[in-house]
Amino acid sequence: MFSAQKIEETGTPQFCISCHEMKPMYDAWLKGPHGPLSNEAGAVRASCVDCHLDHENVVSYLESKVKASIKDVYGHFFKKEEISKLDFWLEKLDPKKAKKYTYEKNCIRCHENLPDNAMHEKYKKGEIKDTCLDCHWYVGHGFYFEDYLKEYFHKKAVKVNHSK
Repeated sequence: MFSAQKIEETGTPQFCISCHEMKPMYDAWLKGPHGPLSNEAGAVRASCVDCHLDHENVVSYLESKVKASIKDVYGHFFKKEEISKLDFWLEKLDPKKAKKYTYEKNCIRCHENLPDNAMHEKYKKGEIKDTCLDCHWYVGHGFYFEDYLKEYFHKKAVKVNHSK
């Protein structure tokens, strides 16, 4: 039986990295602004599901969880060569692409009291079309996410070359 406990267990960052190719994302998140090792003042702690699943209601949460899981399992088994390349992941750093994997309303859910500044005021009034990710693209995994990806794929390549 699928229970609330199982839903909670499968929503942890540890579960996320156990199932698919998310090691560099996990490492970057740990030290990024939302991660548990962040030393950024006033940072809001968030896990994978806080940003990457729809929290509108239980049905939308489960639907987004199932869709993400199917996509990841499909990628693991049928796109192994594609997802094993650095460029595949670097492409996802583009804020326009990142929006496919992050829900704007989740940013607002946790950050409903935005700091006072000109851009946030324009955003609140609907005067700009930018989303949170257009300005804060680095938040989920930190400024150094690209470095983590490059290091991860470099180590992976070295490991493969040494095993030959």
